[in-house]
Amino acid sequence: MADFLDDLIAEDQALSAGSAEEQASSADFLDDLIAEDQALSAESEGSEDKQFYDDSLLGELGEGVVSGITKLGEGIAGLAAIPVDIALDTDYGDKITQGGEDLRDAMGLDPEGFVGKGAEILSQFVYLPVKAASLAGRGYQTARAARLGKVKAANTPLTKRERFGLASAQIGGAGLAEVAVTTDGTTTIGDWVEMGPTQTEDLIGLRGQEKALGRLRNRLRSTSEATGIGVGVGSALGSLGRTSVGQGVAKAVSSKLDKVGQDIDDLLMKRAETPDEVGAFKTKLADFIAFSRERGFLPDEVASKRLRIEGVVSSEITKAEVILKNLDRQIDKSLKKIKPSSKLDRVSVMSKIEDFLTDANELNQPRSKTTFLTQRQEDILKEIPADIRPNVREMRTHVDKLSLQLRDAPSLSGGVMTPDGKSLQSVIDEGVGSYLRRRYRVFEDANYKPTKESVTAARDFFIKNKTATEKELTRLFQADTTGRALDDEFMLKNGLKKDGEGAETKIKVMSKVTPASAAKAQEAFLSKHAVKGREKLGGGYMAKDRLETGMFVAREEVPPSLRQLMGEVDDPRQAYLSTVADLAQFNAVDDYYDTVATLASQGQGVGRLFKDPSTLTPQQIQGLKDQGYVTLGSTDGSSMVKAANREMTPAEQLVNSQGWGKISGYMVPKSVYKDLTNTVLAEDSFGAFITRATIGTFLKAKGISQYSKTVLSPITQIRNFTTAITFALANGNVPIIGRGGSLSDASKLVFANIRSKGSDAVLADLADAQRRAVLGSNAELREIQDTLNKGVDVTASGPKSFSDAVLGEKLGGALRKVTKPLEDAYQGSDDFWKYFNYNAEQAKLRNALAKVTDEQKIAHLTKGRPLTENQKLLSKDELLDDLIKDRAAQIVIDTVPNYSKAGSDLVRFARKLPVGSFITFPAEMYRTSFNIIRQAIDDMASDIPGIQARGRQRLLGFTTVAGVAPLAAMDLGSAISGVPKEVMEAYKRSFGADWEKGAVLVPTSQDEEGNVSYFNFSTSNPYDTLFRFANRAVTESDKARSEGQDVDKVFTDTMVAGISELFAPFMSESIITEALLDITARGGKTASGAILYRDEESSGAKGMKMFNHVLDTLMPNLIPINVSSGVMEPSRFARGVVGPIFPDLVNPEDKMGRERNLQDEVIRQLSGVSQSQFDPKKNLAYAAGRFNRSQGNAKAIFNRHADDANATGDSLLKAYVAANEAKLRVDRSYYQMFKDLETIGLSPSEIRRELKKEGISGAREVMRGEFKPFELSDKNKKDMREAETYSLFPRSEYNEYRRLMRRASLDEPTPVAEVETVETAAPAAGFLDDLIQQDALLSQPQAVVPEPQPSETFVGRAADAVSDVAGDAITGAGNFLQRARTFAPSILGGDPAAQAANEEILRRQQGQ
Repeated sequence: MADFLDDLIAEDQALSAGSAEEQASSADFLDDLIAEDQALSAESEGSEDKQFYDDSLLGELGEGVVSGITKLGEGIAGLAAIPVDIALDTDYGDKITQGGEDLRDAMGLDPEGFVGKGAEILSQFVYLPVKAASLAGRGYQTARAARLGKVKAANTPLTKRERFGLASAQIGGAGLAEVAVTTDGTTTIGDWVEMGPTQTEDLIGLRGQEKALGRLRNRLRSTSEATGIGVGVGSALGSLGRTSVGQGVAKAVSSKLDKVGQDIDDLLMKRAETPDEVGAFKTKLADFIAFSRERGFLPDEVASKRLRIEGVVSSEITKAEVILKNLDRQIDKSLKKIKPSSKLDRVSVMSKIEDFLTDANELNQPRSKTTFLTQRQEDILKEIPADIRPNVREMRTHVDKLSLQLRDAPSLSGGVMTPDGKSLQSVIDEGVGSYLRRRYRVFEDANYKPTKESVTAARDFFIKNKTATEKELTRLFQADTTGRALDDEFMLKNGLKKDGEGAETKIKVMSKVTPASAAKAQEAFLSKHAVKGREKLGGGYMAKDRLETGMFVAREEVPPSLRQLMGEVDDPRQAYLSTVADLAQFNAVDDYYDTVATLASQGQGVGRLFKDPSTLTPQQIQGLKDQGYVTLGSTDGSSMVKAANREMTPAEQLVNSQGWGKISGYMVPKSVYKDLTNTVLAEDSFGAFITRATIGTFLKAKGISQYSKTVLSPITQIRNFTTAITFALANGNVPIIGRGGSLSDASKLVFANIRSKGSDAVLADLADAQRRAVLGSNAELREIQDTLNKGVDVTASGPKSFSDAVLGEKLGGALRKVTKPLEDAYQGSDDFWKYFNYNAEQAKLRNALAKVTDEQKIAHLTKGRPLTENQKLLSKDELLDDLIKDRAAQIVIDTVPNYSKAGSDLVRFARKLPVGSFITFPAEMYRTSFNIIRQAIDDMASDIPGIQARGRQRLLGFTTVAGVAPLAAMDLGSAISGVPKEVMEAYKRSFGADWEKGAVLVPTSQDEEGNVSYFNFSTSNPYDTLFRFANRAVTESDKARSEGQDVDKVFTDTMVAGISELFAPFMSESIITEALLDITARGGKTASGAILYRDEESSGAKGMKMFNHVLDTLMPNLIPINVSSGVMEPSRFARGVVGPIFPDLVNPEDKMGRERNLQDEVIRQLSGVSQSQFDPKKNLAYAAGRFNRSQGNAKAIFNRHADDANATGDSLLKAYVAANEAKLRVDRSYYQMFKDLETIGLSPSEIRRELKKEGISGAREVMRGEFKPFELSDKNKKDMREAETYSLFPRSEYNEYRRLMRRASLDEPTPVAEVETVETAAPAAGFLDDLIQQDALLSQPQAVVPEPQPSETFVGRAADAVSDVAGDAITGAGNFLQRARTFAPSILGGDPAAQAANEEILRRQQGQ
């Protein structure tokens, strides 16, 4: 512990060299850490803290070793006693255990601290099992040699079956030894986290046979764990995990994280409250933090309440959908019973239901004591078939319940008056009970045209209704800017006159309404409500959550004939569902703003940002305005956007003001106001039109492509379910294992949601989970839906669903019947595991808090926050239940991807860019991963033992899923398949697709031809996002070093690869963007280089391939067709399913020669795991063509200068050197590829045959690792002669350079230290000696090739080159080195230190 603290102190001092404030903060943290560590460990004599700070480390090490040996003996003796105790019902095991303890006490063995305990564990659990594994392995090899013969066994590689047998023998030997050395009290990881199959049973109180059996079971548990994760590891973690040091560090880290979080909140609070007092840098920092987090500048309490609005509304909508499903089923049953002669049909039943739902629920009407209905409502209900009445009554009760909540809305308690003098409360009272939201096609369909019958009926209405006609003609006249709508001739002819002046002018009908006037009124009425006729909005801000009082204030009763003209959707079910959504939204938003007002009244926190002007003086109000505060509901704090060309009417002003509910009139900083609103583009500008026409259309296409490849992809549907289990595992919630979390309960709830039916208990639990914002927030699906629906901003008239986006609303209905269930299934997969997590968290909280007082429970669950007013009314049991559910819900929201939590301005902005296919999901993976670790640390820092154990469970779950599982998958796949991990690394390095470079590829088999089958584990592990950049960096670093790149290049490639992989989810081209760039900017090539079409093809052929290529991104994966190189072909599923049966119709082989079969494709679809194949010979054939092109491109560097009449001798030589440097890089890359092919399994002769088959020349030297520089071709010489530059070409330098470069190695540069074996090398002195030694040390870990002989080393070859250069070509070693530095930098290496050292060695070899 001392080393850890010393290192931490040193690091802290180095990092805190900045401000005094930062130094003090860091010092406090370290002081707290040391103090807590000392205090927590002082309870045991000879504490761990002392062990690290005194001089007894060696003594503790000795104690640990001896103590471990005594326990080893105790374990073996105890194992021998178990069968005796079982057979004779004796207690010899207890005596052995007690004897061991007495022996250690007598010897004074009490090892403490990490050193002492670690030595004890190693002595007891590691030596003997490792030795046993070694002996078992030797025994297996001996038996194999006896079976095959020693010579054959020595020269024959182990088969896959034999490797598995060897591993089994070694594991078995280690396991048996582990059983032998385990003693009573050995702690497993299962004990550490208090769950799982390896959690040992308590032996206290047991005796004889029963206790012996318990001992045996505990030994087997310990053994199974040890053999599963490594000998001794389980015992070590279990023994060390429960020490007080763990809690001390957790407390210190938790405290530090809390402080950092509080500092961030304080900075943002100060930036919002008093922006002028924050420096420039902190201002930018605060703005960026607010921009990148979901709640922006809003306090956490406000954001948390807002997060639950959608869940509250969804729970009511779900309830309504269940009621409607039951109603439909009951209507179908009822109509089947009705006699054919009856006039009752579905239409008439629906009409009666509408009458019943819209009948006014007047307060003073007498009511039935049993049904609580008025007499009129009872009469209407009797006209509905008896077996349908309960369902209809349930609909009415649901609406009435929401209506009663609305009557008591806090926002209506202030006596707000409407423009016509009525109180808003009375207006709502009049509408409640009879309010039913109607849907009209005129509002939803821009191309809506009424029927002739409805037009005739509407005109008849206006003919008979003079007042309505005058109203519509007046509105038409006042809105007319041309003066032609109602010209004098029309007025005179139809008996109309103007009454009043200016804006007060009204149109009066002198006698009767003429048909022409009625037609004009009808057209004006329809135009007023049409989508195309809607007033354009001005730009500005609109409340994200607005209290829609306008649905009552602006509501007018529309006559039936005019409703028919507007295309009323005559379905009470739709009206009921829309009404429930409206009322639920109103109540939820009203409760949200009421909560904010209550929190603001408490002063601190929320009250610092939400100021009630009634509590302020005029001077304070003016001061806030000067600081940039805005008043909610005023012109600068509007909740709605006004029309572009006019001011708000009095009714609109009221709706605008009341849109903020209880906080209307409050003053907030401008930054907070922006976080409460959405930005709306002005609709009256050409720029806004262009933006929506271009970006809006693109976003729709982007959304369609994403939807097609996810929701409409069967394999993605399966993968969406199977991968979501990792969110549970990463939180330590293991299905079946541990307390709580029922898969059965989760499945019941999710299927109830999808089918909209289920038991009352399940539906109640579903509603509870929705209200707490746990369900219905799949990150990918919601991102697609928002991209389709909202487009550029919240007012864009985007489609309501995928089907509407593809076919439009008229034709989309049929498609919607297919896509809606698929959306439900996609969301259901997410909800299934979220609900499982939600219940598991509840169960584990209850278990962890079972042994503490109610006060401790409440303190832990509330985290110091005061109870709400509603919670104060609950009983103790109800309160604890509510708090546990709240806490469990918050943990799920924090630790499982949730779309609502990813709604930062940064993410919303990124979603509208042409890059990034799914921005939200990776952003959520980073957020939730941090929160999982944070939650685990917070729990481990708790003083409640059960909570500490829960923290350990969570930490173990996360490290296992995120870190251990990928490594285990690779090792297991390699062990079972017999494919070495080096094969997959070689594949990734030289042949892997770009998205595979940072992935975890698990081999499954390799056939006799060398073809490797594998699957991408990263697609099944969402947490791969966290470490993918590191995997990619390692792969690229290894590749760069193997190609002989210099240190700077290796470092650059590694950093660029890692950073690009880190930001790839956010910055890579989206699906549709990539396709569009392929056919435009990339000129008919994909990003990977595949050719879509060639310039020689006809325009029609190219156009069709372009169209097909883009269409492929929009085509649902349900359709068994793919597009390859712009040509449509059967998908792999179609080849595997249809091909074997009808080969003439569908070829089971694709163009790569891969044959698909039914079994593999069905398994792929059902498992979500897609197996890929790598054919090294075919990939070599493709690479051979690239090799020729790459060498040609390298030589072209010189060719472009050869015919340049302005070239000089120096420029020609530099161009020649540059061309060869490029060729050297190409050859090194392909040399590495050839080596990788050999690693994969191809022999050199097989590689040569494939190259010969492809007609590739010049690869023989590359395969040998030799570099052959370009020669001047006859064409080069001819071009230079024609350009009159041939005589300028420096022939001697050219020949010298070629001699040097002919000896250059394509292999990884040999460490400089190896040249000391060269006989001519003399000892270096001084600086160069140190430099060479340092280079040797730095180079050793990087050497991955066998050590070459001195004559084959890099510098040895350079020495040979020196001896070959004679006469006047070089006048001395100094001249040679100067020319090498000038003409052949590659031969001296890229690292400056290596260059200096190599130059010194060359000097020695020249005798200088």
